[in-house]
Amino acid sequence: SGFVYLSGSKGSGKSHLLQGICHRASSEGRSAIYLTVLSILEPGVLEGLEQTDLVCLDDVDEVLALADWQRALFHLINAVKDAGNTLIVSSIDPVSALKLELGDLDSRIKGAYLLSTDQLNDEQKLDVLELKARRRGFDMSQEVCRFILGRSRRDMHHLAHLVDQLDEETLRRQKKVTIPFVKAALGLK
Repeated sequence: SGFVYLSGSKGSGKSHLLQGICHRASSEGRSAIYLTVLSILEPGVLEGLEQTDLVCLDDVDEVLALADWQRALFHLINAVKDAGNTLIVSSIDPVSALKLELGDLDSRIKGAYLLSTDQLNDEQKLDVLELKARRRGFDMSQEVCRFILGRSRRDMHHLAHLVDQLDEETLRRQKKVTIPFVKAALGLK
C-alpha cells in the first residue's frame, strides 16, 4: 500500500507500466482502476476511488495546474492512505519541477515513493515487455524479451510498438512467440 509518483519523458513507458500493474492486480483478484485523459474529466471522478485496492492516474501533469484537481488529488491521497490501498500517479514532470499552489499536496507528493521510467534498467524494461505481452493475451519468455532488447531501440515507446506488432503476428500465424518467430516477424537478426 502507499503512494507512488512515477515520472518520465513522453514515450518512456509510463502508461504501459501503469496498465500492466493494473492488469496484474486484477489477475491477482484485487480491484484496480486506470484513469487517463484526466483533462476531459471532472475532479469529482476521484471521489470514492479510495475503496479500490489500486488506483492508477496517468498523466496527472495535464490537470495539476488546476486548483480543484489539486484539492481532489490531495483528498484522494489521504483517503487511499487511510484505507490502506495504493495510488500510483504518472507525470512527465519530475517532482522537482512541480509548482503547486496547494502546499499540502506539494508535501504529499514530495513524500511519495518516487520512480522514473527514464531510468528503467534492462530488467525493469523486460518486466514491462512481459506484462504488456501478457495483457495482449500471449506469453513472451525472458529469453525472447532479452533477444528483442538486445537488437532494437531501447526506448519504451519503440519496445511497446514491437510487442503490438508481435501480437498481430501471433494472431495471424497462430504461433508461439519464440526467438525464430521474433526474427521473422520483426526482421531482427
